[in-house]
Amino acid sequence: MKLKHLFTVNLFIALFFGVTCTFFAGWVLGLYGLVPDTGSLWTTRLEGGSILGFASLMWFGLRTESREARRAIALALFIQDSVGFVATLIARLGGPVLYGLLALAYAYFLFIRPEKS
Repeated sequence: MKLKHLFTVNLFIALFFGVTCTFFAGWVLGLYGLVPDTGSLWTTRLEGGSILGFASLMWFGLRTESREARRAIALALFIQDSVGFVATLIARLGGPVLYGLLALAYAYFLFIRPEKS
């Protein structure tokens, strides 16, 4: 697998969650058993915007030929997915699988096989 392939997979995941959190915040909160109120709707939409921002990083990572740029993007996504993994683990044991897998995949390209990035 190449880093660009990981960016592609992660881009589709990020677009799905970014769009749903931004435009369907009440529905997303309901999936987690939360009652939508003004604060939780705002926070969910804000998170959706952040996820869409990360999706733009993945898009630019796909399009660049610069190895340094791809590694910088991979590092940013590794940090984001690691924090997401820990936060999800703390909040709900058993639900952090997606973040954990993405963090491990970026760690692979950053630390184990940097020549493939």
